[in-house]
Amino acid sequence: MKTKTNPLLILLQINVYLINTGVWSQRDLGRFQEVFAWKQITFDIDGYLVLQDRFGDDIPIERTKRQSSDTVFFGSDEDDVKNWDLNSSPGFNFSEATTTVRPADEAGRFFIQYNNVPMGMEKVGDILFVSIPRRRYGIPATLNYIDLKRDSHTRSPSLRPYPNLRQARSLTSVYRTRADECGRLWMVDTGLLEIPGAPRQVQAPGIVIYDLATNQQIMRYTFKSSDIIAANTPTGLASITIDIVGDCRNAYAYVPDLTTFGLIVYSLRENDSWRLSHNYFHLSPTAGNLRVAGKSFIRVR
Repeated sequence: MKTKTNPLLILLQINVYLINTGVWSQRDLGRFQEVFAWKQITFDIDGYLVLQDRFGDDIPIERTKRQSSDTVFFGSDEDDVKNWDLNSSPGFNFSEATTTVRPADEAGRFFIQYNNVPMGMEKVGDILFVSIPRRRYGIPATLNYIDLKRDSHTRSPSLRPYPNLRQARSLTSVYRTRADECGRLWMVDTGLLEIPGAPRQVQAPGIVIYDLATNQQIMRYTFKSSDIIAANTPTGLASITIDIVGDCRNAYAYVPDLTTFGLIVYSLRENDSWRLSHNYFHLSPTAGNLRVAGKSFIRVR
């Protein structure tokens, strides 16, 4: 039976409802129990709680992880470092905080609480994955998780970058994830910072797969130029559906393009992708059928 929900209400309240009688709950909604509820998102990064906006001077990325009394340094490979802003990279100084945010000051900031809005959630075993696409600055990690066993008695648990902050930096912006029956977590990384008025393509969009048994990234496939037909196409690559035929290697991923109207298909066995176009992918399919001077034209993009 299909149940209609108000996605806007769920998004604004950031409520998570799971059918799990063994987890503490405060309110019920029919057969669903409220497990978690947030007013604003916080983060747990290697045991350090980030509970409010974090500003301060940028700290050079070190290869060796070390810590002092008030500052944490995270190791990172050079290839993992993203130039989030043209003039600066994300800061990691946890010692300073403020509750006032000016738009002009947001670029390069590590955490701006108000800007962290979850857009996708998926429960896999005892793990709840939470994705926060980078549509603003100040998002520590686009892919995060909650341990349902560890956090079962916490109403508003802090998010942890998946699988950790260093590896999470390889992802630019993820809207939703999809786990398959073979223990893999699939997602589309749009590679795009969707900053209003100043969008920037940090890396090429593509499909990323994690092995849930090892929590390691096992594949990244970059979409071909024929898949991405316009500069704004990545903004519409929000979801992914997986179909497995026979064995785990013979898997197909279907990625709808909601912006330039199409469907990208990826074959894991062939490690190849192709794009499907049709009038019916558009909001008004018949508007693409034109007839001029006896000639018929069909809009395909």
